[in-house]
Amino acid sequence: MGYAPFSEGWVRAWQGILNRSDAYRRAAQSWKWPVVLVMLRDPTAGIDEDRAVYLDLRHGVCHEARVASPEDQAQAPYVLAADPWTWKRVVDGELEPIAGVLRRKIRLVKGNPLTLAAHARAAMCLVETAREVDTAFPEQMRAPRP
Repeated sequence: MGYAPFSEGWVRAWQGILNRSDAYRRAAQSWKWPVVLVMLRDPTAGIDEDRAVYLDLRHGVCHEARVASPEDQAQAPYVLAADPWTWKRVVDGELEPIAGVLRRKIRLVKGNPLTLAAHARAAMCLVETAREVDTAFPEQMRAPRP
């Protein structure tokens, strides 16, 4: 059985996979900022409260990964938020993260969009590693979006 998305177990599994990725390490050498990813509450998706993960990403290494606190969200220089269906599309490989930001499917709550765009390859590698996590989306999300 897989991990619930954006849970403590899920983010720790992702950290392990991320830190074993040579592709991410190479692509993210110049990235040096923590990131918080927020999955917004959506009861129709089986997500009854906001979920957020904190990633301390510096120079191709994830130094820390955990469920984000409100303080993390306030202090992180980059915060991205989306509904559960959008994050599922990202994890399933149906939506690239930068394209999601440009199409306003993923909201850049905090951070410099130009810096984010300049690190598009690192973002892709980050997402590719997330796809390797055994993720158990809620039953409601196994069918097409209502």
